Amino acid sequence: MRVDRLRGRARLTRSARLSRASVAAAAVVALAATAAACGPNNDAYVALQNVMKSHITTQDHRPVGSVSCTPHVHGTVRGETVHLRCQVEFADGTSYTADAAIHDQNSGGTHNRPDTYSWDSPPPE
Repeated sequence: MRVDRLRGRARLTRSARLSRASVAAAAVVALAATAAACGPNNDAYVALQNVMKSHITTQDHRPVGSVSCTPHVHGTVRGETVHLRCQVEFADGTSYTADAAIHDQNSGGTHNRPDTYSWDSPPPE
C-alpha cells in the first residue's frame, strides 16, 4: 500500500483506497457467511419434528399444532439409529406420545444419503 504525503498529512492513493475497500468488503462477506451458519436450526431432532408434523397433517389428515422430541439429537453417527420420544399436539387440543427413530443411512460405501425417520402412528380419532 503506497501512501502519498500531502500538506503534512498522509493520504492514500487511489489503489490503496481500493485495496482498503476490498479488504472491508471481504470482511463483510465473511461476517455474512458466519451469520448464515448461525441461521436455521438443522439439527436431526428438528428435522424429525418437521417431517412428523407434515406427514401426520397431510397423510393422516390430522392437523398437528406442534411436535416436541427428546433427546435433542444434533447429529447422527454413520449407520446408527437414534431413538426418541415425541409429544404430538393436535390442533384440536388432543395429543399422543410416539416412540420415534432417526436412522443414518450412510454406512460402508454409501455417502450423502438422507436420514430416515419412523414413529408410532397416531391413535384413531
